[in-house]
Amino acid sequence: MVKLLSILLFLSSFLFSKSIFNEEELKYIENKKFITVSNEFDYEPYDFNRNGKPSGYSIDLLELILKDTGLKIKYSTKPWTQLLEDLYSRKLDIIHTIYKTKEREETMSFSTGYSKVIQSYIIRKNEKDIDNINNLFGKKVGVSKGWGEVEFFKRFPQIKMVFYKNIEEKLNALSIGEIDAIVNSNNVANYYIKKYGYTNLKISNPIKNMYGTKLDNHHYAALKEKSILISIINKAYDNTSIEEIEELNKKWFGKASSSNVIFNEKEQEYLDVKKSINLCIDPDWLPYESFDKRGNHIGLSADYFKLFSQESGLKFNTIKTDSWSQSLEYIKNKKCDMVSLITHTKEREKFFNFTSSYLKIPIVIATKLDISFIDNFNNLGDRKIAIVKGYGVAKSLLKKYPKLNIVYVDNISKGLDLVAKGEVFGYVDSFATISNTLQSEQKTQLKIAGEADIYWNLSSGVRKDEPILVDIMEKLINSVSVEQKQKILNNWIVIKYEKTIDYSLIWKILLFFTLVLLLFIYKQYLMKKSINEFSQLIDSTMEAILIFKENNLIDSNQSAVKIFAYLDKKDMKDMTFDDFISRESKELAYKERENFEDNIELLAQRKDGSKFHALFRDSSLKDKNIRVISVIDITHIKQLESQTKQAQMGEMMENIAHQWRQPLSTISTISSGISLNIDLGNKPEYNTISEDMNRIVSTTKYLSNTIETFRNFLKEKKELKEVVLQDRLNLVISIVSDSLKSRHIKLKNNINEEKFTFTTIVGELDQVLINIINNAKDAIKENDIKEPWVELNLEKNEKYFLLTIEDNAKGIPEKIIDKIFDPYFTTKHKSQGTGLGLHMSYKIVTESLRGKLYVENTKNGAKFFIEIPYTFE
Repeated sequence: MVKLLSILLFLSSFLFSKSIFNEEELKYIENKKFITVSNEFDYEPYDFNRNGKPSGYSIDLLELILKDTGLKIKYSTKPWTQLLEDLYSRKLDIIHTIYKTKEREETMSFSTGYSKVIQSYIIRKNEKDIDNINNLFGKKVGVSKGWGEVEFFKRFPQIKMVFYKNIEEKLNALSIGEIDAIVNSNNVANYYIKKYGYTNLKISNPIKNMYGTKLDNHHYAALKEKSILISIINKAYDNTSIEEIEELNKKWFGKASSSNVIFNEKEQEYLDVKKSINLCIDPDWLPYESFDKRGNHIGLSADYFKLFSQESGLKFNTIKTDSWSQSLEYIKNKKCDMVSLITHTKEREKFFNFTSSYLKIPIVIATKLDISFIDNFNNLGDRKIAIVKGYGVAKSLLKKYPKLNIVYVDNISKGLDLVAKGEVFGYVDSFATISNTLQSEQKTQLKIAGEADIYWNLSSGVRKDEPILVDIMEKLINSVSVEQKQKILNNWIVIKYEKTIDYSLIWKILLFFTLVLLLFIYKQYLMKKSINEFSQLIDSTMEAILIFKENNLIDSNQSAVKIFAYLDKKDMKDMTFDDFISRESKELAYKERENFEDNIELLAQRKDGSKFHALFRDSSLKDKNIRVISVIDITHIKQLESQTKQAQMGEMMENIAHQWRQPLSTISTISSGISLNIDLGNKPEYNTISEDMNRIVSTTKYLSNTIETFRNFLKEKKELKEVVLQDRLNLVISIVSDSLKSRHIKLKNNINEEKFTFTTIVGELDQVLINIINNAKDAIKENDIKEPWVELNLEKNEKYFLLTIEDNAKGIPEKIIDKIFDPYFTTKHKSQGTGLGLHMSYKIVTESLRGKLYVENTKNGAKFFIEIPYTFE
């Protein structure tokens, strides 16, 4: 008995394979002992491993669809990044729960999408919902190496990525506030949030354009060299019953969890009660619909209704009928609730409510091979034309061609047989149906000989007493994407036909060349329009624009005329670049000629010979003979820089005063003591006088060293030089330490002893550090901080040094933190500053030092980050 059962199982598997796979696929299955499939440790509910057992929706679905193929599955359980490496090194046959991207499509073949998910932002409940990616600028997101999210966030350097091993680690970090957001599918996020009790987390808005669209499918994938395996999976998936897939969906996601269709209260109540729908089809109308040998619904409509079932949770029971006429009778007798594909006619409105059309089919005629091409059905005269009884297209044909002599038949095979025997002239049906039948039944003596110049618009028809069902079906039809429609068509309609010579082609060619000529004329018009718009555009800019060809000025804008004090553009024409810069800057200009794509400061010259400070920038074009140079007058900025330097000098003098106050007090105390003893007649002892003199000498040396330190700091040339970073920091600390002590501010110096050598412009980093520390000092005073401190930290990363300055002055208000590096922005009274301090610091770090300067609020106060590259490039 057991042996007989095994034989029956083998035969059923063989017959299953035989019915859907081609010879190459069958041979592959026969020779392949097993396939190696990926398994992640912890991507619930799709793919995970518990106690050594692979589990999840993707695992169950693959085992379901391959159960009758004869293929065995061997799982390889590893982290995601290792699984990707194993796929490329051919240790894996299949990887799954993977998104399709353009990069991956270069090396991988992908199966039909099997689980549509929405990628969304996951945030804490007390945070404002994220409307777009800009809401995350300046914040941290959790990502995992090897996931598609990393490539997505690389496009936004304003967002800091923090790497974690898996989704659980990311959710935990988000829950405790280490990061501000993560991204994942709604299904996965809901699963983890509920299972692990993250009550302070929520799913925010969907992500726009993460992988080209906010909705993505999970796929099975293999290397392109193993695309036959994907073909097998696709065919097996299409042959899996809707009922089994729906049960699997309910097991892992609950009822209709993956639907993207929103039903109203009445519609949802109908779905909850109805559960299943009796569906009638045309039993002999491939490739649109039919029954296979096992009685399963197949064809275009079957693929559509599989989607409808997944989106709604409805089970569609296909009722077996012998003909289309019988299917219509079943509707009238209420044995069926609806038909899948039907033409909307006035007569049928008595029994049906119709959805909108979702298939548009060209109508053609099949004849014997010796018949010439039929370009107009009016030319058929009284010749007999066969068509299936009950087809609504007959009404459309007779309306357009009232003289047609129509003979009705039960099905397409009978109609084509009558044509082959010569009993009728032709058979009329859809292009795809006739093509499919001619090929499958090998009717080589027939051909498609013409089009009827009308289309068969097919809808779904629902019984009159089911008004809610037609509304549900309309929503389901509208939910099918253009890509899904095209895929269904490609699966079933692949046959083409050839016409005889069509003389209308000559007119089409003439029309084509006419359109090309018109397009050329239109392009010329657009070009002239673009030139005018370009002139208007450059005239609207504040900076001067100079356009040179082979070093002679050919055009400029109004700002250039104004900045360089000329009468008009004509007055400037044919001038050279040298005419716009002063004699003092010519050497620098030619020395830096290759670096003009970066801003370069030169002394510019007006028509009257007067000079002014300006920034020059050279924009490269494809035509190397054309140069576009933009010029900005920075005279006002230079004046403000001078004011800023004066303010810095004031702060420097304050630092000097603090450093000198204690030593001068010491000298004053010693000398006053000696003078007082002499006045009182107390003769000082020699040892005492000697000790006091030594202290005065020592203190005087300290004052001298202090003067030398400040003098060296102020007179240092701004030139590239190799320096030790710790030496520069120690110099800054020596300058500001006494000023901090006088305000009882503790300086936490965490700079390690390891010497970091790098090339930089000497002195500029010192100015930045002093500026930031002075700002911290002012903030501490303003906020009346008890036990104040400023902390310095230094570390070395792969490409740069990271220097941080943090204080405990309560931080920078969120509403202004994004503006503090803007020029002229200040919270101080105008008598205390110009607002250029941090702006100039930002320019020094980003432009002179080629680094980065940014700020974040911590639990203590403000923390400034300075990234300095190892070399000055």
